[in-house]
Amino acid sequence: MTSAVEVFEHPALTAAASQLSALRAAAGRLGVPDPVAALRHLDCSPASIRTSASAVDTGALVVTSAQAEFRAGVERAENGGSSETFGTWADTVDGQYAAAAHAAASTAELGVRIADRLDELAVTASSEVCALATAASASVSAVLAGDRSAEVVSEVSATCTAVVRAVQEKVAALTALAAELEPVTAPVVQLS
Repeated sequence: MTSAVEVFEHPALTAAASQLSALRAAAGRLGVPDPVAALRHLDCSPASIRTSASAVDTGALVVTSAQAEFRAGVERAENGGSSETFGTWADTVDGQYAAAAHAAASTAELGVRIADRLDELAVTASSEVCALATAASASVSAVLAGDRSAEVVSEVSATCTAVVRAVQEKVAALTALAAELEPVTAPVVQLS
């Protein structure tokens, strides 16, 4: 029996899918939940998120540098006898620069934390589901060989259900990550 290995964004999930291929085939013969399909709900690309977070962090540094240049220009202008109105406007713009730089840096830090947590969830889930599949390998082989005895069918079915539950538990943990994202969905700086 040859089957194409499913490729996931997360390499641990690709490896798990490969190790679950026999369980998947047995599940298909019995009409029970597809353990590999369950993994799709947890697929992610922490490396891409880290790359994006790094780009945001670089942007924060650029904004911080622009703020420093702006502040230096403001100080030169204020020392040159500029009006009080200019100073008030400049302080507002300077505050906007500071807020934008802080928001970008915070967003980058959050991106790294989210990538790390997603990576941890994918690796942990992969390990758990592979252990489940390994424990049921004798029954899986029996089903693939045509055995439909209650014992082997029950074990394969229970293993597929356990894989789905393990993935669901990891997906449920994503709710906390979503809550952390809420503050970064609103604009930090309102330009006037």
